[in-house]
Amino acid sequence: MTGVSARPAKSEPRPRQSRRVLVVGATGRLGVAIAEGLADRGDEVVLTARDPNKLEQLSAALDRGRGPAPYVCADLTHRDAVSQIVEGLRAAIPPTAERGSVDDIVLACGPFPRTPFDELRREDLERTLTVHCIAPLLLVHALAGDLAKAKGAVCALGDAGTTRPYEHHVAYLTAKGAVKTGLRALAVELAPDVRVNIVELGIVADPEADADPLRQHRLATRSQLGRFGTAEEVVHVVLAQLDASWATGEIWGIGR
Repeated sequence: MTGVSARPAKSEPRPRQSRRVLVVGATGRLGVAIAEGLADRGDEVVLTARDPNKLEQLSAALDRGRGPAPYVCADLTHRDAVSQIVEGLRAAIPPTAERGSVDDIVLACGPFPRTPFDELRREDLERTLTVHCIAPLLLVHALAGDLAKAKGAVCALGDAGTTRPYEHHVAYLTAKGAVKTGLRALAVELAPDVRVNIVELGIVADPEADADPLRQHRLATRSQLGRFGTAEEVVHVVLAQLDASWATGEIWGIGR
């Protein structure tokens, strides 16, 4: 009589380790949704944005039994914004030999300025490039050592308009195109210790900002899926990209 070999017992999956994630532009619509998604899955969220009142409210709302989320108030248009954020992080969460002040970074920087071509000024380009490109790249550079300690990741929100431009947003699309190239260059510079990726978005629905159903319908028909995306769908992809340990220098397009 032949014996029947028993199947080896399946090992229990390891519990996911909590990450310390800095959300830049945390008080914007997508920034808030991303911060909430991170907190809901057990990550320790650190916030930065320019509005102290919104930061304080969001900090309290993210309490998941650990206390309010740490935050640093800074305006990315100011030349000292990066040093201000880094100094604030060091004060709130002092680094150790084993771990930095943050493990990962999500770049959800705003705003989304409308700049008709006939009214385009040098100041529009300088301001938008500073907020969307210069400050984010310098911030990643300043925190690269922290990220490397944690084998961390950077996830940035991009815009599909950099490859399919639309009207009245020359400054914004120029800045988003610049940071896309800069982040892909950082992916090379920081590999293999730090991963850098981009989620390139189509139009995300904002019912409060656009109550014109005809305009919404016209814009939605440009998408192959015939609709806008939702903040929840953006969060899903951002979290997946943070966890995608075999991806760097990638651009994940959603909302085509």
